[in-house]
Amino acid sequence: MSVDDLEGLKNWLSRIGDLDSANTDLIENAIWCVKNGNVYRAETSLRTLASNLKKMGKSESAKAVERLL
Repeated sequence: MSVDDLEGLKNWLSRIGDLDSANTDLIENAIWCVKNGNVYRAETSLRTLASNLKKMGKSESAKAVERLL
């Protein structure tokens, strides 16, 4: 998982309309964590993001997030 991967995912989720403010914060936190060498915390944010997307009925988006983990 790289910063480029996460930024690409963020852009894709934003384009298809699956990012609300809380989920945007989660993916931005994951990007910040990867930039600063804390992959564990980035993975935690991504797991929460995937869970949120599943609850919203966005299973395709949740699968895309899970592929990065």
